[in-house]
Amino acid sequence: MSEIKISIVASSIRPILWKNMAESLLPNTIEYEVIMVGPNSGEVPPKFKHILTNVKPAQCYEIGFRNANGELITWSADDANYSPQALDNAYKFWKSFNNEKIIIAFRTVEDGIDVTDVHRFFQNNLGTPRMAPFGLMSRELFMHIGGYDRRFIGGQSENDIVMRVLEIGGTVEICQNAAVIVDHMGAHPPEIGSAIKESYIHDRNVLEKLWVNGNNIVKNRISSVEKFSDDNILLETQGFKGQW
Repeated sequence: MSEIKISIVASSIRPILWKNMAESLLPNTIEYEVIMVGPNSGEVPPKFKHILTNVKPAQCYEIGFRNANGELITWSADDANYSPQALDNAYKFWKSFNNEKIIIAFRTVEDGIDVTDVHRFFQNNLGTPRMAPFGLMSRELFMHIGGYDRRFIGGQSENDIVMRVLEIGGTVEICQNAAVIVDHMGAHPPEIGSAIKESYIHDRNVLEKLWVNGNNIVKNRISSVEKFSDDNILLETQGFKGQW
């Protein structure tokens, strides 16, 4: 078996969507794996793995990344589909820089609209650092900077990863011929949408306490990373209220 080039990791509560992602990935020629982490089981497509746990989404990602085998890792979502050969193109683009401190941002198409440029530290503010809602980076670099911070619940944890790569001199580069397509309106039932909004408020507060002083984004993180413990990674639930 060829060496795995990319590990796609997602927190997931909707296994019914895995087939759609799997089909969108079929045109790729490089070796990849997909690791879904979450509380609901379902039919697992080829190249997919499922880790069963009921911990918070940020913790699901950390679990997935710790079990990844790819040269590169990318954070994703169970409602994400990929443009043809997106992984092939993104991998080649990452290799072209010959620089470990690079995050490749997939173009993002949400509800039919290309919103790649709005994803900044402060959304729509083009003067603030570019984020990577679907980002590809070296697995070794991810582990080197300490992985996800346990204070996050969900969707802002990857922004903290981006900021920590920028802190050590890295950059975010957009791969124009690799896109992730997400149908938020069709994939999110009301209860999920409500949980996302609640975690967003919590996580923005955490993120800005780490990277904002007054009205200014700082270049050096205000406090150090609080890592998930090695012993209880599947059990620890700090900051997570209730069940999925």
